[in-house]
Amino acid sequence: MKLPILVSQEKWQEFDEGWQELVGSDEPIDDLLDAVRYAGTKKRMASRTKQAHDHSVALNEEGRHADAARLAGTALVAGGNPADLTSILMDAANTAWSGEAWYEPYCELTGLRAGGADLRSAWKAFAKLCAFKEGTLVYHPGGWGSGEINDVNPVRLEMKVKFWNKREDTFPLHAAVEIFEPLRDQDLRGRYFRDPEGVRKEAKKDPLDALKVITATHNGRATTAAVRNAMMGIGIEGSAWSAWWRKARKLAENSEWFEVTGTPQKSIVSLLLTPKDPMKTLRKTLERASGLEQAHSKVRDLLTGGTTDEALIEMALGVLEEHALVESEPLHERVAVWLLLRAKSGESPAQLIESLTPLVEAETPADPATPPALWQLFKDLPSVKDQERAIDLMPELLGESWLDEVCTHLPHAGAGQVRHLVDLLLKEKREEAMSKHYAGLLARPRRAPALLVSLAAIFERQELDDTFPTKPQRAHALLNLATHLHRSKRGDPQMTRICTRLTDLLAAGDEPLLRTLLGEADDGTLRGINTLLQRGVESEIEHMVTAICIDRDRHFYAGQSGPFWEGDSIWTTKVGLERRSAELRILVDDKIPANQEAIGRAASFGDLSENSEWEAAIADQRTLTARAMEIEEELRLAELLEEVALPAGMICPGSIVRYREVESGNEERIVILGPWDGEQWDGIQVVSYRAPLAAGLLGLKVGAVESIALPAGEIEIHVLEQEILAL
Repeated sequence: MKLPILVSQEKWQEFDEGWQELVGSDEPIDDLLDAVRYAGTKKRMASRTKQAHDHSVALNEEGRHADAARLAGTALVAGGNPADLTSILMDAANTAWSGEAWYEPYCELTGLRAGGADLRSAWKAFAKLCAFKEGTLVYHPGGWGSGEINDVNPVRLEMKVKFWNKREDTFPLHAAVEIFEPLRDQDLRGRYFRDPEGVRKEAKKDPLDALKVITATHNGRATTAAVRNAMMGIGIEGSAWSAWWRKARKLAENSEWFEVTGTPQKSIVSLLLTPKDPMKTLRKTLERASGLEQAHSKVRDLLTGGTTDEALIEMALGVLEEHALVESEPLHERVAVWLLLRAKSGESPAQLIESLTPLVEAETPADPATPPALWQLFKDLPSVKDQERAIDLMPELLGESWLDEVCTHLPHAGAGQVRHLVDLLLKEKREEAMSKHYAGLLARPRRAPALLVSLAAIFERQELDDTFPTKPQRAHALLNLATHLHRSKRGDPQMTRICTRLTDLLAAGDEPLLRTLLGEADDGTLRGINTLLQRGVESEIEHMVTAICIDRDRHFYAGQSGPFWEGDSIWTTKVGLERRSAELRILVDDKIPANQEAIGRAASFGDLSENSEWEAAIADQRTLTARAMEIEEELRLAELLEEVALPAGMICPGSIVRYREVESGNEERIVILGPWDGEQWDGIQVVSYRAPLAAGLLGLKVGAVESIALPAGEIEIHVLEQEILAL
C-alpha cells in the first residue's frame, strides 16, 4: 500500500525511489500497478514512461512475462508514450499467454494487436477480460450488486454470473467488459458476497477496519461519497449509514494512522505511512478551527469517541476554554462550552453565571408565545446534550422557585429538555399545570412538537374531561403534527426522533391510540382525515387510518379512485427501485463530479470562446444535471408493488400473463412489472405496465378477448392464464 499512498500524497520523489527498489526484486507488483493507475489520474505518467519501459523489460528478461505485460499495459493506459511501451507490451503478452485457448479470442474481441489503432482501450478491455475467471467476484453497478463468475467460455465469448440474490444470468463478454467491475478479495463488496451478515457485523463492530479497507481500495485516499457507496454495497445505508459514519469519522480523526479533512458531508480520509502525534495534531486542529462551534464539535467528538487519554482530554478542554473567552463568539456557543466544562469539573465557570444572570433578570415578554430570553437561549444551544446539561444549572440560576418557572415556560423548553422536565414535573405532582399546556398545544400542534408528543403519551392514557377537545379533534391535531414532522424531519435528527415517537404512540401496540381517538369519528371526519394525510405521513399511520376506515365500512373507499396503477405514481418492485436509485447514485457521485473536474480542466486551457473541450463539458453538464433531476422526480413518485394488495383474478402490475394472438395462434407468457424492473424475471420476459401491450391487458380477466393497439398495428389477443407474482 506504500506506493499508492505516496501518489495520493504527491510525494513523487519518494514514489520514484520506492518504484526503483522493486526493479530486480521478487516482490509482487500489484501495489505498483495501483500506484501507476492513480498517477495517471494526476497526469504524472508521461514523464515516467522510460521507468515503466525499463522495469517491464527487466521483468520480461526475468521470465515474469505476464507482470511485464501488465506493467507496460497499465502504464500505457495511465498516459505513457505508446511508442516506448507498445513493443514490450505485445512481446511480453505473446510470450505469456499465446499458449492459452482464450488468448486469440480475447485479442480479437478487444483489438489488442501490434499496430492497433487504440492500444490503450484495447489493453484496458483485455486486462479486464483476463480478470474474468471462474470464482472471481464481480460487481454490477446497475442495481444487481455483487456476483461470482461460475463459468467463462472463451469460444462462445460469454460468462455466467450468480448474484447475491441467487439469480443467475449469462452475459456476452463484450458487454461484461462494459458492465462489470472485478472485485479483489479484500474489497468489502466481495467479502459481503461471501459472508453478508459477518461483514456487516464486523463493519459495525470495528468501523476503522472497514474504513481502512475502503481507503486502501481507493489508493489510500477516499471521499465521503466513496465511503458511503462502499457501505451501501454491504447494506449499511440511510440512518444506519449516518450513525456508522459519525462513529467511523470520529475514530479516524483520533487515530494515529488516519488523516481526516473537510466537513462530515464532504470529507477526505487518507491513510498515513507513519503514525501522527495525536496531541500535536489535535492542538493544531483546535487552534486552527474557524470558530468556537467547530472547535467545540471536535472536542465533543473526542469525548464521545471513547478515548481514555486524560492528558489529551485536559489539553483539548483547556484550548476550548480559551476559545470561549472570545466575546465575539455567539453566546449560545460559549454557554454550551461552559456547560461542558461544568459537567467535567462539577463547578460552574464564573463566566457562565455572569453571562446568564442578565437573561434571568430580563423582563418576561407580554406575548406568551414569545420565549423569555433565558429559555430562548436554552432552545438555541447546539445539541441535545447541551440542553440536557442546562437543566442541572436551573436551580443555581433560578433559585428555590425554579420548578414554578419550569411549569410556566415549559412550552419554550428545548427539544432535548422536554422529556427530562416532564418526568421531573410528574415526580413533583405537577400534572395540572401540564394538562393546561396539553390543551393549549392541541390547538397549536406545531408550536412545541416534542412537548405535545410527551404530554399526549401521558394524558391520552387518562379519561379527559370536557375542557379538552373531543377525541376526533385530538386525533386531527396529532395527525396534523404527524404530517408536519413527515415533511420537516429530513436531515434533522431531533425532528426524526419526535416523528418516530409520535408514530409509535399513534399506530403501535395492541391498542393503538388512533383506534381509541377515531372510534367515535363519523364518516365525514374520517374523510377529512384522509384528505389531511394526503400531505404525506409515515406509512404506519397511513395504514392504521386505512384499516380503521375499512373496519368501519369495507366499501369506505369505493368510488373514490380507479385502479391503483392509474395516476402519477410509478409502480415498481424493490429490485427495480434499487436499480433506478443506483443509476442516480452513479450520476450524482461519479459522473457529475467527473464532469465538474472536466469543466475545471477545460477552463484552464484558456479562451473559452474557441474551447471545444469547454463546450463539450458544459453540454455534458446540462445533460447529466437534467437526467439527475428527472430520475429524482421519478423516485419521488415511486411506489412499491410489494406494499400494495394486488387484486386477484384481474391482470394488474405484478401479474404473470399467458395469452394467444388470435390471428397467428402464437402464445406468449409475460410478467407485467414496473419500467425499471429489467428485461427478465426468473426467465420470463418483463413488460412495463406503461407499455402499450401491458396497458391494453390491465384490468382484463382470464378468457377475455381484446384488441390492443401497438405501434406496429392492432392485434387481437385471448387471455389464457393469469396469476399474481410472489413478490
